[in-house]
Amino acid sequence: MILSDREQRVLVYMSEDVPPEYGVYMRAIRAAEVIEPRNVRRVVRALARKGMVKLLTLSNPADFYMAGSGYVVTSAGRAEADRLKDEVVL
Repeated sequence: MILSDREQRVLVYMSEDVPPEYGVYMRAIRAAEVIEPRNVRRVVRALARKGMVKLLTLSNPADFYMAGSGYVVTSAGRAEADRLKDEVVL
């Protein structure tokens, strides 16, 4: 699958130091400035369409309340991020 430069940077960022069961909020991606903040939503949704990430409703395990939604990297996304991590500069 062909990923754009922006998609590659976001995917690698989302997979670095994040356990597979944890989601990443778009706000965190914007704050990290791996790409232009105005493009984050479009890029993350493109990654979701390509099966690299998926939307997940997140909860707080301490009190079992919903804590919003975020995107988790799929196994296909992790494999692609592992392949790209040496090539991508964040």
